[in-house]
Amino acid sequence: MKKQVKPILLILDSLALLTFIATFTPLALPTNTTGPFFIGVPYTMWVGFLISIIFVVLAYLVSLVNKEGTHAD
Repeated sequence: MKKQVKPILLILDSLALLTFIATFTPLALPTNTTGPFFIGVPYTMWVGFLISIIFVVLAYLVSLVNKEGTHAD
């Protein structure tokens, strides 16, 4: 029997996909730019760190949505 996909999972998956796509755009990887600096850390590094935190939070939220008593199918 096929389980129904929860709408919240579709939203979280879409956010993860958009974040993944944004990771490789000039938003996160500007060309020929090192500034602005935040506490001495270049832009690319702190944006990459922020993106990794977003992925961890999204993975945690997905694990909360998928929490069930049994996972055997």
